[in-house]
Amino acid sequence: METGEVTRFEKGSVYSRERIHEALGGSRRSALPTRGGQVVCACLTPERNPRAPPGMLVPGRDRAVRLARAFAASGRAVPVFVRARAGGWEYAGERRVRSLVEEPGALLALVAEGAPADTSLALLLEEVASGPEPLG
Repeated sequence: METGEVTRFEKGSVYSRERIHEALGGSRRSALPTRGGQVVCACLTPERNPRAPPGMLVPGRDRAVRLARAFAASGRAVPVFVRARAGGWEYAGERRVRSLVEEPGALLALVAEGAPADTSLALLLEEVASGPEPLG
């Protein structure tokens, strides 16, 4: 399969990171893999993102914050996967950023609820209907 070929993931099905990479491109390790400067999907772990898939927590690393902000600004929906087991990522649908949370009090509340202490912002994600594009 060519990278970037149109692939339909089935909600609730589990895929390997390699399969996700083959279909979408981008890093096999990043939470927000990119191709051509665009975020192509989100791969969230329950340890780092206890509220996944509707919420994504971003650590204070410069690259991670930059990617999260670019994803939020793009308005694009991407496939979201949540790690279901070692080597298995469950497809949770197409989601886009509904809002970006960076207010210190809100982030402290998330950390108090179990979010990693290095959380510097949160993305609230909303599911969008996926399906064929309407004909012009």
